[in-house]
Amino acid sequence: MKCNFLKLVIVCISVTSLLFSCKEEAKEEYKEIKYFTINEEGELERPKDYRTWIFVGTPVTPNELNGGKAPFPEMHNVYIDPVSFEHYKKTGKFREGTILMKELVSVGSTAAVSGKGYFMGEFIGLEASVKSKEHFPDEPGNWAIFSFTSPKDGILKDTSPKFPVASCVACHDASAEDDFVFTQYYPVLRAAKGVGEDIIPENAARRFSEEGMEMSGMTDIWEPTAETPDNKSLDIPLNKDELFKFLKEGKYKSFSTQEKNLHPSLGPHQKLGLPVRVFMNDILAKSLDADNEEHPLGATLVKEMYDKDEVLSGWAVMVKTSEKTDGGKGWFWYEVTSTEDPTQTAAVGNGVVGCFSCHSVGRDMVRTPYPFDE
Repeated sequence: MKCNFLKLVIVCISVTSLLFSCKEEAKEEYKEIKYFTINEEGELERPKDYRTWIFVGTPVTPNELNGGKAPFPEMHNVYIDPVSFEHYKKTGKFREGTILMKELVSVGSTAAVSGKGYFMGEFIGLEASVKSKEHFPDEPGNWAIFSFTSPKDGILKDTSPKFPVASCVACHDASAEDDFVFTQYYPVLRAAKGVGEDIIPENAARRFSEEGMEMSGMTDIWEPTAETPDNKSLDIPLNKDELFKFLKEGKYKSFSTQEKNLHPSLGPHQKLGLPVRVFMNDILAKSLDADNEEHPLGATLVKEMYDKDEVLSGWAVMVKTSEKTDGGKGWFWYEVTSTEDPTQTAAVGNGVVGCFSCHSVGRDMVRTPYPFDE
């Protein structure tokens, strides 16, 4: 009887050990699961079935709230692969092999029986962000961004090369809250971060109250965060009405350092990749020639912004109003998306977060490649 009992105990221990061993092996395999394929040319093959993944959210920056020319006016349905979501819950970090899909949807109707708003139209594009040290060891954060969109024929591409780093990752690096991902705009990710592998965040009863929502309201990133000095002797006026007149009359074209040709924008001025042309005053040009870490007071840059038909459609301006950069507050920022209507301003003032967050990767906020190409 005693012998049989010992045999039973040994069997139970063996089975338990086997179960735990299988569980640990399953966890290791679980970590290795990937939802993307990089081909021999280094291009990403278009992922499938991503709508069955974890839905993260749908941000939209409509034209009506961005001077009529939003850089990204469509809705973005964002999904994260389920294994990476579980890893994010457990560790609070995006794992090696994370992939986020961004499905672009046009803004359809702006009215419904429930009231006015922005409602989804049609699927118009698809993009992806992949974190992989194996494939992108030299990219910031090991992230690479891809687009399968074909605007002309509406047929998604089967593969995509990665975007140049300067096109997207620089702004993500400067502005995204968590490892190049804009988690500040996705409560699904914020609620899941590091809560634990066995916790299901949406099952919690706690929600924000109306009072809590008011207290947690985010500052408009296109509003100035510092005073603009009015007693400086500069090459360009800072009063927005006088500045628009200055630009309209083309007085900035007297700056001796200017690009001869248009080049694709590296940032979301109107829209990523649209043509721009840059003009610099002597103060900024000499500072760049000297390779200064900080540009002096009075450094000025004017950027002409063009539409897809290369018609001038607005200007972006940055002026150093202090000897110290002060995290972007020492720069005056201005952008207007019309050459006729001075009220179509996207930004005006010192310390505009939406401007300096992307420009912070440049040499004291100046991202324009210099010297100019001949």
